Amino acid sequence: MDILVSPTPLSGSLHVPASKSLSHRILIAAGLSNDESQLQGLLESDDIQATKAALRALGVSINNDVIRGGFPKRIEDHINAGASGSTLRFLIPIAMLQDQPLIFEGKDRLPKRSLSIYEDLFLSKGYRYERLSDDHLPVRVQGPLRAGMYKLRGDVSSQFISGLLFALPLLESDSILEIEGPFESKEYVNLTVDVLAQFGITIEQDNQTFHIPGSQKYLANHTTVEGDFSSAAFFLVAGVIGQAPITLHNLNTHSKQGDKEILTILQAMNAKITISDHAITVVPSSPTAHTIDLKDIPDLGPILMVLAALSEGETTFTNIERLRFKESDRVKAMEKTLLKLGANVHVTKKQMLIEGQARFTGNQTFETFDDHRIAMALMIASIKCDNPITIKNVNVINKSYPTFLETFKKLGGKITFTKEGITHE
Repeated sequence: MDILVSPTPLSGSLHVPASKSLSHRILIAAGLSNDESQLQGLLESDDIQATKAALRALGVSINNDVIRGGFPKRIEDHINAGASGSTLRFLIPIAMLQDQPLIFEGKDRLPKRSLSIYEDLFLSKGYRYERLSDDHLPVRVQGPLRAGMYKLRGDVSSQFISGLLFALPLLESDSILEIEGPFESKEYVNLTVDVLAQFGITIEQDNQTFHIPGSQKYLANHTTVEGDFSSAAFFLVAGVIGQAPITLHNLNTHSKQGDKEILTILQAMNAKITISDHAITVVPSSPTAHTIDLKDIPDLGPILMVLAALSEGETTFTNIERLRFKESDRVKAMEKTLLKLGANVHVTKKQMLIEGQARFTGNQTFETFDDHRIAMALMIASIKCDNPITIKNVNVINKSYPTFLETFKKLGGKITFTKEGITHE
């Protein structure tokens, strides 16, 4: 689906959708409990649907917001993770708790995204791990997983670490998970540990070593999923670069989501933000350059790069390597996108430098690189374009924020669906 977006400032209020990161984790934890959990406010997105389908293939019953699971048992011999890296990496160790072979598949860029961390780990321990093509997917894995010592590098996706943390407590004996080297994206691991605690699982952490008692049981839990700071970031930035305030509801200001860091970054860039227990309001500001470390917040990269290109001075993004291995190579994709918008961008191996300016160049067509966060960042960038822009394949936003277009229009955004020729104002 292609759209034409006209430059229009946004204003008003919105209800931020549930956290994708928490929806995955809470759904999986509930699926590992023998009892019935009630989960309210789960995000309804393509990625979460992929996790639901994967859990059903492992014997979990999901009826609306009521979840009943137990120790994984193979109901189907294939699991399709869709385009969801979280689904894939969380569920592989969980699937290996049982002793039957199971094939994982995926689509879009997911088969190209590396699984060598699991491949090397499981093959070194004598498990079956068999690539069925030249890509990383499809792959056939087989347990049963055994308790013991597991070591992973800390500079890899936190999803590998979280996957083992989900599975190891269910083994009979104790295990140790040791993180070697720099521990990046650890806020996402902390989020996993926090969710596990909510479902009765104890993980003892000593610096970069996790001590995991065995023979634990997941307990049922009734909970509501809080709003997503990763999704909120787009409209927070829209408020900074716009002409009227934007208020966001359904955000927990005490959240353990790593992307809550967006608030600190915006304030450091001279954004005017009012924070209460019930709402966050951002008003038009004159943002200034800042040095931003993306090591632990790679999902904030695209929208912060848009903001940097509209801020006074030169913003430096450090530790950008992790962005190369997301739904797209976000470094290359955002460099290409910002240059096309007329921004001054310079990229090195570990840094991106962006010189700010007042507005962007419009009357152009942009690719989304099959990346939901680049699609949404482009829509926010349209606010400051001198003419309308066309965004191709914008439906990739369904991966994390299916109601984004609806919210964008509610706040005053003007969109024309170019294939259908329907204008929404």
